Amino acid sequence: MIQHSAIAHPPFFFESWYNVGRTVSLSVIGFTALITMLRISGKRTLSKLNVFDFVFVVAVGSVFASTIISKDITLVEGMASLATLIGIQIVLSEMAARLPWAERIINGEPALLLSKGQFIPRALKRERITEEEVRAAIRSNGVNRVEDVSAVILENDGTLSVAWEAKGPGRSSLVDATVPGGGRVEETSKKSEKTES
Repeated sequence: MIQHSAIAHPPFFFESWYNVGRTVSLSVIGFTALITMLRISGKRTLSKLNVFDFVFVVAVGSVFASTIISKDITLVEGMASLATLIGIQIVLSEMAARLPWAERIINGEPALLLSKGQFIPRALKRERITEEEVRAAIRSNGVNRVEDVSAVILENDGTLSVAWEAKGPGRSSLVDATVPGGGRVEETSKKSEKTES
């Protein structure tokens, strides 16, 4: 007769005071170390301006939680992993700030979804944004009529920005937004102005 050995399961509520003390100690020490590293690295480290920043924030949270809970990861290993992630984020942000081609790859480009009160179907389809979502962004800015809006832009961090027609001279904030076909908003507007004239 074959006897099957019982599979050992971890305790559901409580295992030992050692594990409780270890978790509390790692939480305090790890949190202090993480805050210190983030303060040293600067405010840019925690800004969610693009997809890399979002991934960084998620990864830091995951590593920090694993360091606290997992018994197989030591404090030094967890802090080394966090320091590596922060270092990668600093290098990427420095590259984006100094090299235009790297900035386009890392940050991407904002997309124009609505121009002068008119939706741009190709842009909406490409970015998987509905007209209702654009209208909701317009309403959240206190505007009733879509026709009163100069532009709605999908930013690099996934938010929708609503812009109005400029009241005076100056450079447009839409200069880096793209339209379907790869053109720039400013280039498109200049062409339309020449056509009208």
